[in-house]
Amino acid sequence: MVMDILKSEEGKKAIQEAMKGGSKGGGGGESGSSSFKMLSAQDAEQLRVMVKDVLTSQENDKLIRQLMTDPKFAGDFAKAIQKETKQLHKDLLKDPEYQKALIDAMKSPEYEKMIFDVLKSAQYRQQVMTIMQEALQSPLYRMELMELMKKVVEEGVQPQAPQGEKQQQGQGGKGGGGGGKQEGGS
Repeated sequence: MVMDILKSEEGKKAIQEAMKGGSKGGGGGESGSSSFKMLSAQDAEQLRVMVKDVLTSQENDKLIRQLMTDPKFAGDFAKAIQKETKQLHKDLLKDPEYQKALIDAMKSPEYEKMIFDVLKSAQYRQQVMTIMQEALQSPLYRMELMELMKKVVEEGVQPQAPQGEKQQQGQGGKGGGGGGKQEGGS
């Protein structure tokens, strides 16, 4: 309702007159804005009470619900309270009770199914591929990848057998050497 009043022609004219009235008296743009600030400072309490009354009134409940479904209004409203909403989320994440409820919700079978469905989607897989391609373009990531590949190649060239296999190979070598002597003696 307040937004409708401010968006109306009379509301726009009243705001313009208030801004012009201050700039005529001071002779500059700064005094116009300070006059406007003074006006809003004087009426801040009255405005706050009016907005509270409009938002909490049962009569306006239907109107407010209708306004919130309007994408433009909802977007503007979300931008206006974005800072406070962000702080609220940060505070909630520190709350142990909220953390427990959030973890419980994430452990639910419905949530797991939803996550798995998202991870299986072609759109998600395409996004992962794009991220991987972008990462491969990074010189630092390439250097780390090259180092890992060198280590893998070195380990592949020099196979390290477990301790039990080394002992059997050593005994087999001795027995093979002894068998060679027997063949030479015949």
